[in-house]
Amino acid sequence: MALLYAAPMTDLADLERRVIALEAANNENAKTLNWAVGTLGRLAADVSAVKDDVKELKSEVREIKADLSGLRKEFRDFQTSQPAMIADVMREVLRERSGE
Repeated sequence: MALLYAAPMTDLADLERRVIALEAANNENAKTLNWAVGTLGRLAADVSAVKDDVKELKSEVREIKADLSGLRKEFRDFQTSQPAMIADVMREVLRERSGE
């Protein structure tokens, strides 16, 4: 009779050992999942901050482009008016010299 009960007890001990191993694995999986969720949350916050920085930089680049466009226009205007300005100055100098 002892042989009849030995096999089920061994199976029961084996099942208990497997359950304990599965519980340990489940606990490790839960820890890993909690770590992953926390890490992903921090990364999402970082990505959001980076997106905000990129938006701000784009805005600043637009302002710089607008300023540069204005400077280009002023420079073209200066180039166009420069010969006339020089001519006016030269006429004034010549008038002053002739008046001496």
